[in-house]
Amino acid sequence: MTIANRDPITTVLAAIKEDLGIDAAYSHFTNGHAYPHLIYIGAGQSQLLADGTAYWRGPTYQVELYFTRKDEAVEAAVEDRFLAGGWNYSKSDDAYIEDEGVYVIFYDLS
Repeated sequence: MTIANRDPITTVLAAIKEDLGIDAAYSHFTNGHAYPHLIYIGAGQSQLLADGTAYWRGPTYQVELYFTRKDEAVEAAVEDRFLAGGWNYSKSDDAYIEDEGVYVIFYDLS
């Protein structure tokens, strides 16, 4: 799959829900939600530029994986779905949110 024909982010997140049972919401859940879960938000646009021409442009997203227990198999499965949908990603370290007692990993998808 090339960047020109990657799956919409909502399709990838629906596959994660179907395959892994992990819910996702844009920006936030309106009511508390079970862990693990995903939050995603638009993070601008990436472009493929050369010789003053934009050959491709598309949205970028930040996807946040919230969890209470480290599960590398779940992380790998989520990452596999990103790649299968044609999305490249970078991944942060685990970050602990003390006020909520949960961990989060940030993925930047482009």
